[in-house]
Amino acid sequence: VAKESFKFNAAHFVAFKGYRERLHGHNYLVSIRLIGSRKIGRDGYVLDYGCVKKVAKNVCKELNEHFICPMLSDVIKIETVVEGINGKAKDHLKLTCEDGTIFVFPRDDCAMLPIVHATTEELAIYLWRKIIVDLDCVLLKSRGINTMEITVAEAPGQEATFRLEIPEIMKEDDPMFDIMTYITAGDIPVEGCASQLLPPDESATNSLKCQIDSQATNNSSSKKCCEDCVNSLSKKLEKLALAIDDGKFADKTDSKKDLSSTLDELKAIMN
Repeated sequence: VAKESFKFNAAHFVAFKGYRERLHGHNYLVSIRLIGSRKIGRDGYVLDYGCVKKVAKNVCKELNEHFICPMLSDVIKIETVVEGINGKAKDHLKLTCEDGTIFVFPRDDCAMLPIVHATTEELAIYLWRKIIVDLDCVLLKSRGINTMEITVAEAPGQEATFRLEIPEIMKEDDPMFDIMTYITAGDIPVEGCASQLLPPDESATNSLKCQIDSQATNNSSSKKCCEDCVNSLSKKLEKLALAIDDGKFADKTDSKKDLSSTLDELKAIMN
């Protein structure tokens, strides 16, 4: 089930050791897929669309126009502070990042989620749990539905899907609802595109600088290869331009034979 109304607009940034995105936002879309047996109920439904739409709209409403705060982050210090003016003090969330950046948001404007990173992958896992609770796994199983799939898209062509078998009963302490169950414990290689997005900030930590230097060293051979390709192509194009200026191909387009001969000459020049 996918509807235009299954959406929420939210701000976020992804942060992990040695990396932090800039604060930005997305227009997220959510879709739900229910998978079961080859039979449908006596009412003609697998499940009434109305039930799915109601639950999906509610979970999206809870996140709409909020900052997505990953409360389990291991690189962001999150604390509640009281700030205000004109004698009106309110709770705020203060986020201190690994690179020294500090954000302060009104607490009411934050969706404080039990996730480590504000990614579509972890949002899909979080929403799977929220939706399965509201749809009621006992009801779903009784209608022959055994698997649910949640997809979260942050932009066209950029989406994450989480698919899991529906449990017989709900247990709050079940590991299947713990986000850490789905995050690898070991170190992961840093992607080149991530290091390129790091802002050239003089106040960046040594770990960030070392990461960038290491990435640059690892990519030095591929960079040299690209430079050689560009230089070679430039020289070939210069040869081709000179040949055209000399009128070498002016009278060789009257027949297929002439065209074939012209192509052979072009190849010789380009080589």
